[in-house]
Amino acid sequence: MKAFAGLRSATGTGPRFTLLMVLVVVSSIPTLDELLQSVPAQLGLRDGRKALKGPSGCLYAAGFDPGSSDPQNLLTALTRPGTLHKCIGDHALLPYRGALATVVLLALAAGLYWWLPAARERWRRMLPLEAVDLDGTLRAELAALCARTGVRARLRFRVDPARTTSSASVHGRSGHYTVCLHSGLLPRLATDPEGFRAVVLHELAHVHHRDVDYAYASTALWRAYVLLALIPTFAETGWILALGLSGVSSPWWPGGAAVLLAPALVGLLLAALVHLARADLLRRRELFADRQAVAWGADATNWQRPDPAGPVAPWLRRLTALLGTHPQWAERRRALVDAGRLDRVSALAMFLTGVSAALLYQSLMTLPVLPGGPGSIWITVGVVTPVLCLALGLPLLRGSGTVDGLGLSATVAGLWLGLGLLLGQFVASTQYRLDWMLPRPQYLLAFLLIAAVPAVWWSQSLRLALALPGRGRRWAAAACCAAVTAMLLWAGLGWWRVAGESLSLGIGDRGAELAAYYARTVPGDWHGYGPDLSAFSTGLMVLTPLSGDLLVGVATLSTWLVPLALALFPGVRRTVAGLTGTALRRTLGAGLAGALVCGMGLVLAQVVMNQSRPATPQEPTGPFVLIHMWWVTVTVLAACLLTAAVVAAGARRHWLLRALIAAQVVQLLAYAEVFALFSVDGCLGPLNTVFDVCRWRPRNGLIIDGTVTSLTLVNAVLGSACAALVGAGLAWAVHRLRGRPPGDEAAAPAPSPAGRPPSTLLKAGTLLALGLPAVVLAAVTFTQAAASDDSRRWQEAADAVRQQRGPTPPAQTPQTRAWQAASWLNDGGTRRAQQINAASIALDSELLKAAAGKRNANGTVALDEQAFHGRCGTLGQRVEEARDYFPVPDRDLQRNWSAALDQLHRGVTDCQEATVPPKGAPHRTDAEREHLFTTSLNEIVNAMRTFGTAVLDIKQAATQLPK
Repeated sequence: MKAFAGLRSATGTGPRFTLLMVLVVVSSIPTLDELLQSVPAQLGLRDGRKALKGPSGCLYAAGFDPGSSDPQNLLTALTRPGTLHKCIGDHALLPYRGALATVVLLALAAGLYWWLPAARERWRRMLPLEAVDLDGTLRAELAALCARTGVRARLRFRVDPARTTSSASVHGRSGHYTVCLHSGLLPRLATDPEGFRAVVLHELAHVHHRDVDYAYASTALWRAYVLLALIPTFAETGWILALGLSGVSSPWWPGGAAVLLAPALVGLLLAALVHLARADLLRRRELFADRQAVAWGADATNWQRPDPAGPVAPWLRRLTALLGTHPQWAERRRALVDAGRLDRVSALAMFLTGVSAALLYQSLMTLPVLPGGPGSIWITVGVVTPVLCLALGLPLLRGSGTVDGLGLSATVAGLWLGLGLLLGQFVASTQYRLDWMLPRPQYLLAFLLIAAVPAVWWSQSLRLALALPGRGRRWAAAACCAAVTAMLLWAGLGWWRVAGESLSLGIGDRGAELAAYYARTVPGDWHGYGPDLSAFSTGLMVLTPLSGDLLVGVATLSTWLVPLALALFPGVRRTVAGLTGTALRRTLGAGLAGALVCGMGLVLAQVVMNQSRPATPQEPTGPFVLIHMWWVTVTVLAACLLTAAVVAAGARRHWLLRALIAAQVVQLLAYAEVFALFSVDGCLGPLNTVFDVCRWRPRNGLIIDGTVTSLTLVNAVLGSACAALVGAGLAWAVHRLRGRPPGDEAAAPAPSPAGRPPSTLLKAGTLLALGLPAVVLAAVTFTQAAASDDSRRWQEAADAVRQQRGPTPPAQTPQTRAWQAASWLNDGGTRRAQQINAASIALDSELLKAAAGKRNANGTVALDEQAFHGRCGTLGQRVEEARDYFPVPDRDLQRNWSAALDQLHRGVTDCQEATVPPKGAPHRTDAEREHLFTTSLNEIVNAMRTFGTAVLDIKQAATQLPK
């Protein structure tokens, strides 16, 4: 009961203050680390040789070129992704410099937080009450006000004699607060006692809300960050800019200007973000304090004060108001008159939250303690979800009705949150980009859907949760809905990390890799399937990142199963829920209609694909079947998305939840249709796919259905949610054009409670009929996905295609080419060359040992075949390790290096076959084996000469560094 009452009186500013402070702390670690490492020297504006060690050296060794483009550098890095990851991991140490500097920053912030209240009292020379209250009247009045409010914190009152305004302020820390009364306020106790009480009650409301701690902690932390991190970053960026404009010769200028100047751009964005967010939070806490003071009995007429007028344009006054920490009197009066004003979701707050989340995620990604990204995403989601849930949930808890069943306010809030994510991602990613603009920036619009879907889902599902009978059930359902909201946010950000970034960089077309992969695994003629493979590659890039993730599977199941269970729960208030009875029957009916459309689409796909069916059964049908499965997958997805969009456009209440339930009906029935269609393949006449003999083939149906399910089980739900947003948006736009905008809940007629409600048996049957098949299907799909791993075969095919492309294009400047060669040697090239030389010397030693041995009667020497087989095997292993290393980042040098390794590989292979013939090899006579052994040794000797020349050429290229 106390927790519920606490939430009803909460201001919701605490999670936003926490998000800001977490952002500042996490951002300081990479910022201070870069400052201490001297970025200009590391990036080569003064001495590029310092950048040839560490993670940046790994990038140069892989072929990174600061004068190239982002897509080309990314493709170069993908040539040996495993090698690059291992190289960076070997060099990446914990950011002890940045972490220790951040500890110093936090210590300074803690000192400021502890010292500021006392320093303020000394600076203002405040007086105790006894010095101005000789008769005790003032103390008695203040004690009465404290008793009225029930504030239990350790509270002191002081008087500031230098301030003559009739106002007050509060400061302090950790439960020890001081209310400072301005000297101009004291006479009002006698002349205007209600006005005096209103001012004091307002300050006591700050203490009651505990927002003084947030304000002082954020102020102290921000000042420490500005002093130790932000100002030095601006100074260093200014120095880099001055060097660049002075005409310094470096491959990083001007091609890498975006990376060099990115810290300042991110710093400017962070400064603007923190100031705007703090100002907005401080203004909101003032408005909440006003409302609390009036609730305690303060006279609202005391807020009837005029705002200072001046020769300022209205638009400029509104703009400057965003920068102020105190709201204008007109805004304060409107907040008091309109009880739901403070409960409405602020677009500015959601936008700033999105920017904060994007900057926080990018900062977390730079920390080696969070490899791979999932940990960074979870931390980001963990601090953003409370902000979103409280912003949209508190109005419902207070019963203000500002978040309606239509979800308009939640949609707007989600779109602003997504816009903030978009801007933050665009600016923060400049720290890792050479190009100022992304090649395909349109993919950034995905952030609008990534944020809007969880926002709308939370607001509509929470409304269902609050309609349950019993406070305990309501709390449990709300907690479950919050967890699903967090998982949806995590899924969206995870998709962007795996697929969105690559698509925005313009490397989403992997048709060549796909063609090579399926050419190895699926026999047949792939000519004529170019457009299909291109669509297939882009589609897989979008669909596969989340299709095998178990947590995302749980989230997608919950997005429609939880609302359905809440709507069908016994005793739910139907007038509030709006998702039972007629509305639910219409939703299920729409799902059946969508399944019928899906069946028609599958038949149409059969007709279209039949035109490219192999003419005779003897021809390989693998390519045809694979492409056919892809278009079947597209048909199922399209039917689900279309159904969701239509249902959302026509629904008046809970349109997202109804769209998801209808799409799930389509999805389950579509899987049954696919299974039936391919199980009777051969009985459909002109619609046959592979077989021409009519027979029941359930195995064939299960194979095709399994492939379609693995790609659509998760993506159909998430895609349907996005389609529902688009459909609802189009319907809203049409209503606006017709002059009938569905703006509030009053416009949506509540479902009539009349009529007989569905029986408990019918509700349970509906839930089981939809939920049980979905859960079983998900369990089977994810179990099979975990058992099958095609990543190795895919990587082999991708490596083959990259080998066909040839070596990495040469760097644009000789300086960069020298850096690349030096880094290639430093980060493993020299070590691998030494290992090959050592293995070759060991083989020579074995030859000398054999030559020094006792000769036979015919003058020959008996060789230890096992010893030579082992020596050649060791040399071959070293050659394979060198092959797995980065290609030499120079076409000519790589050609010589690769030729030497190939020759060595042939020699050691022949040596091993001559000494110990492998099982199943053709029989060779002793003379043939002797000849093969001699030939292999000669080939190894010649290859080592070529190898030594190639290594010397690489070393010579690496030593040509500019002095």
